[in-house]
Amino acid sequence: MTSYKVQELDANKLRENALTSIRLGIEDFGLTKDHPKGEGDPARALSSIRNLFAGVLLLLKYKILSSVEDPKEASSLIFVPPKNIQPIPDGEGGILWEPAGNFQKGTIDVDLIKKRLDSFDISFDWAVIQELQKARNNIEHLHPENSLNELSGLIAQLFPALRIFIEEEMSERPVEILETAWPIMLAHADFYNGILKECRERWEAAGVPTLLQSILKISQCDNCSSYLIQPDDEALDDGRSVERDEANFDYACRECGDQQSIADLLISTLHFHHGFHPTDDVDPSVASCIWCDHDTFVVSDLKCFWCEAELDYKQCYICEEPLGQEDQLNNGMCGYHAHVFEKVMKE
Repeated sequence: MTSYKVQELDANKLRENALTSIRLGIEDFGLTKDHPKGEGDPARALSSIRNLFAGVLLLLKYKILSSVEDPKEASSLIFVPPKNIQPIPDGEGGILWEPAGNFQKGTIDVDLIKKRLDSFDISFDWAVIQELQKARNNIEHLHPENSLNELSGLIAQLFPALRIFIEEEMSERPVEILETAWPIMLAHADFYNGILKECRERWEAAGVPTLLQSILKISQCDNCSSYLIQPDDEALDDGRSVERDEANFDYACRECGDQQSIADLLISTLHFHHGFHPTDDVDPSVASCIWCDHDTFVVSDLKCFWCEAELDYKQCYICEEPLGQEDQLNNGMCGYHAHVFEKVMKE
């Protein structure tokens, strides 16, 4: 007994659409590099990221669809389900819980795809999906002029995730199903990751504060959004240190050649990583450190990411309320109890 209708999907057609979109995305990426003017073509980069994002999501939907034998049950995993579930008599004295109404015409979004993958124990590097989605939004709405550099790093991240998924979850060979797109991805990933490795190795001698080294890895050139940033040669040759000589230590971008303060970049990336923007009407998640005066004190960690200072007093010994930097001169008390104590002492 069924109380709902759902359109059946052709798994093989879904698969071919997914692979076609990925191939087109990679081909467009190749055209951004071979543009006649000798520079990236933003229109091609935008087309590339759209096709890649759509193609990967379609490939994940195909895997979900092919995990169930009954075509109707498989399709019900892909289309957006009705909001309500109602009990239906099973004809044998029991009940079945089924959707009330028909499945919607649209297919599941990114969040529901992840839930389906988790339910069926299908693995994919979800961080790559999030980066794909973020890059697509950035390119379309925020800074399309940076699209090629956004995309260049993204292709290098997508390559290993896609390879593992196709080989381990689909039990197929990437070079066979992605055809000419695969060598393009392979060559680019090897080239890009080689430069990225060089950049990161050069930072090892630059004296970046220890806790900010993980932030350095996700920092992007403020001019072109590339991850391929390295220490300025002059600063390294002079033996300068980021921690000690921040005012005179720049990064140099391998993509666009721009040079700017590495300290400013690290601090802005730290704020962004912790979700704080100065225009938000919320308490800051990163504050100015009372010890080193850098805007690098991460409130949730109770620690400065520049000088590694931590709070001496973390909670009020009277009421056990959490203490902040502003309470550190109160000898282990919150502001209220410090005020009460001071008042009592005066009397």
